[in-house]
Amino acid sequence: MATPPDRFSRIYARQEYLTPGAAETVALFAEAARPDASARILEVACGKAEAACTLAARFGCRVLAVDRHEPFLRYDAAKVRDRDLAHRVSLVRADGRRLPVPDASLDGGYCIGAPSIVGLEDCLRELRRAVHPGGAVAVSDIVWRVKPDGPLGPEWSWVARQEPQIDADEYAAVIASCGLRVERVHIHPRSAWDDYYAPMAATAAAERAAGDAAFADGVERGIAVERRALDAFWDYATFITRRP
Repeated sequence: MATPPDRFSRIYARQEYLTPGAAETVALFAEAARPDASARILEVACGKAEAACTLAARFGCRVLAVDRHEPFLRYDAAKVRDRDLAHRVSLVRADGRRLPVPDASLDGGYCIGAPSIVGLEDCLRELRRAVHPGGAVAVSDIVWRVKPDGPLGPEWSWVARQEPQIDADEYAAVIASCGLRVERVHIHPRSAWDDYYAPMAATAAAERAAGDAAFADGVERGIAVERRALDAFWDYATFITRRP
C-alpha cells in the first residue's frame, strides 16, 4: 500500500515553489551569481527542488540540494529523473545547520524562505562557509515591517511564535554579522503572496469537495491568519549577498 502524503505535501500539492516570490528570488540569485556549466551551487532547504531544477536546466550548472524532510526528497528525486537532470541536481538529506560540504567548495548558494526555520545565524554561517570568497549567497524570509507592542494572542496561531521578529535592516545586520556582505535588499510586492496562496486555496477547495472539510478548514485558517499578519506586520524580503 502506498504511503499517504504528509500534511506539508498535501498543502503544497498544487505548487512547486513553497514561498512567496520564489521565482523572482531565483532570478535575482542568477543575476548575482552568473552561473554557467562549470558552476557548483548549493541550495539549503530545497523543498520541492523547483529552484534547483530551474537553475540546472537554464544554466547547465550543478546544484547540491539539501533538505531534511524525507517526503519532499522522494518527490524531488522523481522530479529530477523526469526532467532528465540527475547528472546536474544532487539531493541530500541534511540539516542546513551542518552542511556536508567542504569549506569554500561551492560557487554560490541560497536558501529560499527557510533561514529562520533552519536557524538564522547557523544557516547563514554555513552558507558563508560553503561558498568560496566572491561567491553570491541569496536568502529570502519574512521580515517584520511593524513589530507588535506585546505578545500576540492564540488567535494568531503560529504567527505568534514566528522568530526572529526583526525588520529588514536588522535582518541585514545579522547577515553582515555572519560574514556576508549585503548587496541588495528586495521587498516582494503583495501580489507575490496572492500568487503563493492561490494554489493552496485551490487545494483546500478540492479537499473540501472530496470530503475532507477538516483539512480544508485548516488550510484556509492558515491563509487567513497570514493575510492578517501581512496587513499588520509582515513583509517578505530577498537579500542578495556575497562572501567577501
